[in-house]
Parts: sequence; C-alpha cells; structure tokens
Amino acid sequence: MKKIRSERREKGKFPAVILVLCGFLAGNILPDVLWKLKWQQKTMASVYLISTFIHQGVSGTEYLKEILKFRGSIYILTALCGFSVFGVPLAVAEALLLGVKTGALMSMSVLQFGFAGGLVGLGLLMPQYLIYIPVTLFLLNKVWELSYGIWKNKGLFPEKCGRYLASVFVGALIYSVGILMECYLNPWITEKILNFVKIF
Repeated sequence: MKKIRSERREKGKFPAVILVLCGFLAGNILPDVLWKLKWQQKTMASVYLISTFIHQGVSGTEYLKEILKFRGSIYILTALCGFSVFGVPLAVAEALLLGVKTGALMSMSVLQFGFAGGLVGLGLLMPQYLIYIPVTLFLLNKVWELSYGIWKNKGLFPEKCGRYLASVFVGALIYSVGILMECYLNPWITEKILNFVKIF
C-alpha cells in the first residue's frame, strides 16, 4: 500500500482543474484592469467582428476547414509534445491559457454589454466548449504523464506510447464532435442570442 502511494507521489499529478481555475480568475481580472485603462474600444471591436462574422453566412464547408486547421493543428502539436520534455511546461501553459481565454471572453462581454453581453459570451462558448474543455484537460493530463516520465529519465516504452496514442485517438474522436458543434450548431445558437438581446 505504501509502495503504491509513493509511486503515485513520484509520478506527479497534473493539477489541471486548479490551473484552469487560476487562468479563469486571471481572465476575469485582466479585462477589468484594461477597462479602467480605457481600452474599451478593443473589446467592442472584437465582439463586433464576431457578430459580423456570424451574420455573414459563412458556408459550412469553409468554416469547417478553418476550424479543423486551427483546432486540429493545436491538438496534434500538443499531443506530439508529450513525447518530449516540452510536454510538461506546455500542459501547464495551455491549461492556464484555456482558463484565461474563457474568463476573458465572459468578462469582456459583461463589461461591454452587461447581462446581455454575458449571454452573448456564453453563446460564443456553447455548446462546443462542453466537449473542448474535458477533452483538452484529458489530453493535457496524458501529455503531462508521458512527458513527466522523460523529465524523470524514465524514457519512452512501447506499451506506454501505445496507451498514450490510443488515448490521444479516442480524445480526437470526441474532440471532432466539438468541432462539428462549433461549425454547425454554435453559429445558429449565437445568432439566436444576438437577435434576442439586440445589442447590435
């Protein structure tokens, strides 16, 4: 029993939720500070561009290609970093960034437009982020575990790499559901919210 506990401690657990929550807190505080420094116009411009993009009727295929290119490349690069010492710092940085981006979007939307802006911010994140956040945290945890072994000079073993690649593949399949949601469901939801709150 003691052996198992010491092995777990030695392995090192990835503090994914703590990092995302810290990032989320920073993402909420940062726009408030920038707001006080009179940077409101940048917030307004970014939200306006998003709304314009939604109303332009981008074709599903083109939009899907863009999302696949952007999200797919990040997913693959993150997964590849698991095979190197860069996986540990990348996992920490990406978890923090995920929290910061989510918190900043919500905070900027509320600061600019109040409760209505909060609904728009939520509309820009849902429903795809219900898939993206858990899958990203799952992937980062796997990246951390594999990379942490390299940091500890344990090396890469075929069975470990096989399990890792299987996890990455399963994560990619679930992640693709989020991509389809972002492409076909999210613009419709956001458009309905924008029409409902009428802030543009």
